[in-house]
Amino acid sequence: MNWHIRIILSFICSFTFMGSALAMRADTVSLLRFGAVPDDGKDDTRALRSTAEYCRKHPGTTLIIPPGIYRLRDAKAEQLENEVLEGKMGGNPEKVIFTPYYPYVRGLDFEGADSITIEGSGATLLCEGWMEPLSIVGCRNFTVRGLTIDYKRKPFSQGIVQQINENSFVVRFDDKRIITNEIPITRITLWDNEISGFYAEPFYFPKRKLLGNNLVEFEGQLPRRILGASLAALHSFHFRPAIFIGNSNSTVIDKVTIHSQPGMGIVGFDSADIMMRGLSVTPADGFQFSTNTDATHFAACRGTISFDGCFFRGQGDDATNVHGYYHNITSVEDGTITLQLQAPTFTHAQLADVPQIGDKMELVRISTLVPEKTLEVTAVEHKAQETEVKIGLNGELPDNFGDYYLFNVSKLPRLEFCRSMVWGQLARGVLAKTRGVRIENNIFRGCTGTAIHVGAESGWKEGSHAKDVTIANNVIVNCGLGAGTQFGASGIAVVIDAPDTDATFLHEHIRLINNTIIGTGVNDCGITVRNARHIELRGNRVEGCRQEVTFHSAEDIRIEE
Repeated sequence: MNWHIRIILSFICSFTFMGSALAMRADTVSLLRFGAVPDDGKDDTRALRSTAEYCRKHPGTTLIIPPGIYRLRDAKAEQLENEVLEGKMGGNPEKVIFTPYYPYVRGLDFEGADSITIEGSGATLLCEGWMEPLSIVGCRNFTVRGLTIDYKRKPFSQGIVQQINENSFVVRFDDKRIITNEIPITRITLWDNEISGFYAEPFYFPKRKLLGNNLVEFEGQLPRRILGASLAALHSFHFRPAIFIGNSNSTVIDKVTIHSQPGMGIVGFDSADIMMRGLSVTPADGFQFSTNTDATHFAACRGTISFDGCFFRGQGDDATNVHGYYHNITSVEDGTITLQLQAPTFTHAQLADVPQIGDKMELVRISTLVPEKTLEVTAVEHKAQETEVKIGLNGELPDNFGDYYLFNVSKLPRLEFCRSMVWGQLARGVLAKTRGVRIENNIFRGCTGTAIHVGAESGWKEGSHAKDVTIANNVIVNCGLGAGTQFGASGIAVVIDAPDTDATFLHEHIRLINNTIIGTGVNDCGITVRNARHIELRGNRVEGCRQEVTFHSAEDIRIEE
């Protein structure tokens, strides 16, 4: 090669490399650039929100949040928190603050962002005021890595059981919050050291007597062994989640930690393909309790919901719940069908579940939850902030349409829950109300409810029945002791909750393989299978339960040792 050609090529290569480096620097931005300084104790909200705005305007950005604590506070969010704690929202604030389209504060708003990566290993967002810290709405290819979310003032008060009387118990609360007669206490949960998990039965809206010096006497009976146990008095049930993923595609939550939230940890709604790798919903140092309700919850989604290597501890409800919604048919006029979700708390996003043209809807008999036919959506009408949705279908509904739900089977994702640990929480570990499920190589310990629950729940309008489910190689210890236990099962329950479940077979192709279930001697069974067909049980080991497995309305069962 001639020397002058080499010089030209060298120049071109150098220019190309410099251009790539400049492009890389242009696509990477540090939070420090916007004025935030970690660990300085100052308010970082303006800098944090400026970075979110920058990301919305610059697709492909990698946002670097250096290690340290950053304060995220909002006056309206603090006002809401104060009004709740002063009793202005009543004894159960959920009835006010967790209702359709209730206004709330977004901490960091990434709505509409495209191909964004947040690198936050070692960084903590310390929230002040009840808010939704991270809003991922209408986003595509969004990754959050290494970030921790916590609250300066936890949405619960923690104490120690100091005294147990015949019909009451006395708790000394820490000095982080003074307990008053006005502050709502929606539920008390306790950590049971004997089983290394939650105490079997929580106390709801307990009556209290203030004894001074943050000592409080509550009505209720406890066994003597609970003396000295840690206790959480929750000041809310559901509110906004720590991370909301709405109407988004391809979201990755990687090695993120959530220590507390006045509601759920993560809610995914009307989104496709969400992966959690190394997610940790666990208490902060010095605490035994994490989120007030579910660690994660995914409703009306598509694609795949995936958990790998995650850790859950101390949350006030299920580790995850994946489902769609049963909608009531309230009217049929000139081919227009009006749907209304008549669930106890509406959707978990507090947004209407709106189908798309082309979605498949199952016509489901309310009494049995048995689908009778499938129809396709041909038209959709929904007005902003309304709970009703009007649709057209490519077929007729029966005259007695009030006896049926419509269920959108196009919004049923696959679920993969693997190599994870659920240690000590209220209610169930994993709820799978979807089709195409793998729950494998996990550890469940100290859940008050059945560790793994497969099945529709008509009371919550959550479904559907499951198909193609593999539950394999899980270890389940000391679960199914009280709240959330399904038909007495400690380990695995494949069930249907409907008004009439006699002789119906909904679940199909259920494989329960090589699971180890160790009860405490009071569980009715390790495994229960109901309303199912095509069932395979192989290599499961059950101890500490009255029966290994029970069946009801089940057929085509194959059991191997």
